[in-house]
Amino acid sequence: MADEREEIEAEIARLKAQLAKLEGSGAIAQGENPKAVGAGGVLVGGDVHGDVHIQNVVAPTGPTPLPLDEALQSYLDNLISTHRHLRLQGIRAGSQPLSVALEKVYVSLTADDKQAGGNKRETSEMRDMGSALTIADALGRYRRLVIIGDPGCGKTTLLSYLTLTYARSLRQNDKTVQERLALAENDHLPIFLPLRDLGQHLRAEKPGIDGPALMLTYLRDYYLAQNICLPENFFNASLENGKAVILLDGMDELADIGLRQRTARLIEKFAGRYPKCRFVVTSRVVGYDGAARVGAEFGLAKVRDFSPAEVRQFVRDWTRVVESTLAGSDSLDVLRLADEQSGRLTQAIETNPRVAELAVNPLLLTVIALVHRYRAQLPERRSELYEEAVEVLLGHWDRAKGLDDEQDLGGIRLDSGDRRSFLEPVALWMHERQRREIEVADLRELLQPRFKNLTGDDLRAEKVTNSFLRLISERSGLIVERGIGVYGFAHLTFQEYLAARALAGRKDVLAFTLKVLPDAWWREVILLQAGYLSAQGPSRVSELIAAIMNADPKTEPEPHHHLLLAAECLFDVGSARVEGDLLGQARQRLQKYADVPFKKGDKAALLAKLAAMNALARIESGKIVSQFWKQPWGEPEWITIPAGEFWMGDDKSQYDDERPAHKLHLPEYQIARVPVTNAQYAIYIRDSGAQPPSHWRGGQVPQGKENHPVVNVSWFDAIAYCQWLSGKLDKPISLPSEAEWEKAAKGPIGANPSPSGR
Repeated sequence: MADEREEIEAEIARLKAQLAKLEGSGAIAQGENPKAVGAGGVLVGGDVHGDVHIQNVVAPTGPTPLPLDEALQSYLDNLISTHRHLRLQGIRAGSQPLSVALEKVYVSLTADDKQAGGNKRETSEMRDMGSALTIADALGRYRRLVIIGDPGCGKTTLLSYLTLTYARSLRQNDKTVQERLALAENDHLPIFLPLRDLGQHLRAEKPGIDGPALMLTYLRDYYLAQNICLPENFFNASLENGKAVILLDGMDELADIGLRQRTARLIEKFAGRYPKCRFVVTSRVVGYDGAARVGAEFGLAKVRDFSPAEVRQFVRDWTRVVESTLAGSDSLDVLRLADEQSGRLTQAIETNPRVAELAVNPLLLTVIALVHRYRAQLPERRSELYEEAVEVLLGHWDRAKGLDDEQDLGGIRLDSGDRRSFLEPVALWMHERQRREIEVADLRELLQPRFKNLTGDDLRAEKVTNSFLRLISERSGLIVERGIGVYGFAHLTFQEYLAARALAGRKDVLAFTLKVLPDAWWREVILLQAGYLSAQGPSRVSELIAAIMNADPKTEPEPHHHLLLAAECLFDVGSARVEGDLLGQARQRLQKYADVPFKKGDKAALLAKLAAMNALARIESGKIVSQFWKQPWGEPEWITIPAGEFWMGDDKSQYDDERPAHKLHLPEYQIARVPVTNAQYAIYIRDSGAQPPSHWRGGQVPQGKENHPVVNVSWFDAIAYCQWLSGKLDKPISLPSEAEWEKAAKGPIGANPSPSGR
């Protein structure tokens, strides 16, 4: 048998050597006296006796598409299987990361409608809530919607939930979509596509050929790569009839700005070609600006932070699902123990303001839950929390299961710190090239020299490198295999943290940081670098922050960018961990910018002034220096409205309570120039002991929103605030009446605005 196999292999090798190389539509002939024939030609050499018969032999072109009904079933089953579970990389169930049902832990997101008031009258309640919408509300309002948000806010999980919801409804022929989203779209086909994959395809295509057909062709190729061979017209009917939901994830993951802009134009063309369909696009806030924004009548909503109630719900649901899945039971005893754990975690979050600020983000809340599960306590600073999270992901569960966390790779023993140190330069290499993924060849090229230093042998280093990659991807979940021969960090947050550690170790760290300072892609890395350095002593972090504060303003992408970023670093680090009075210097310079007057109508100057004031608010920790109110009790700047008549209401209004227009006389009164801010209300809370608004964590003003109007305050709360301020200032203060508000807002008006001239 061995001899026969060798003969067969030799014959195959001989035949391969004789094969002509095909190129274009012709052939290259080889050997002695060669003759070549183009496409469709037949070469006959020598004399032929008798008839010559030829036939067209068509080579197989690929897998056979499934029948339409089978294709739909296979497609929907694939979507459900792909999106039904969340993998919790920090917890193991047997040899695999624990997977929990997405629908059991999903918490519906809330968004700010960034286009509220476009053609609808906003109520006072909408103004107070900042036009808050549930995602279901946003989908009901906008047929085409872009959802933006911070890293880890749940954008991808949201699209997975929507994909799963639509797929279940269509597959089961039920009303899942209507029950969950209040949309009559139970028969709509979900089409999920990561935009980074589309971007790679576009990069390989020639410029100038983009169009709806390109995306349609790519969709079929995308699912073919997942071993689902769909008919050529699989998506057409749903798209043409408007019964498709196109879910496009991660505009920001296209790091190249030109590619983002090109993708945005392609999305617009596709939406224009299929105007009846629903479109949902997600992006980080930073990656969605300028020409990279999607037009074509797309609405825009920004994901809000979790409220305290949503944090508690997520923690409770997460703990229950994790513990019952691990126990293989949801008995009352298991659920009782889970609720005790969630109670301890909730208390740890709510009693630590800095951790509470992080817990508003779903990804970071999950990390917090992982760290608390294994550490039983939580660090305060963000960089320290990430450090704990990486430690958990890289090996703590091994110790929890009684396993040796120092893995033996061919005689080389690596603990979690060693593994992290190998991944840090990889993260920096990827971030320098604005990549989210890295091919295995590049990954080996980065890792293998370091292993060779340990082994002294190329062949052994190669084997250890392969073992290391397998260990990291299979057991940690920190870096995962996204495709055949392609790796990436589980989330950009971890890439940014490890890149920050690697950057902090460079000899040219200051020069490099100043070079990338204007680039939003590096913002998180710089902030995390400051946090990491602060744990090593005040010298280096002080040097870094001072360099950022004094960087060349000509390189700023927007006014005060460098100074504001330095202030952010100081806020994260804390004044106790830096040398000198950097906080005072930042305050002094920001106050200078905040005091600069601006001309009426100069929007850029006003925004720069407000940016400086907001930065001041953060570093003042409640002792806000404001142009519009003063210490110690937050008395507002008053505007005097003179006595006299004004026209109230409007004959043309569509609202009954505003008709007819009529004259009204009011005596002189004063009204605050701007609404009551969070900072002013915080003074009242501290002095009176009143309950803070429900979304304030630990009674603290939301980070960066000290000068924003206070919201989630009832009418009774507002009356109590006015009574308190009246006592402090010894003057009567009340809420303005509708007439007082309207006169102050309209200003002096002479003629009757109504057409009847009443």
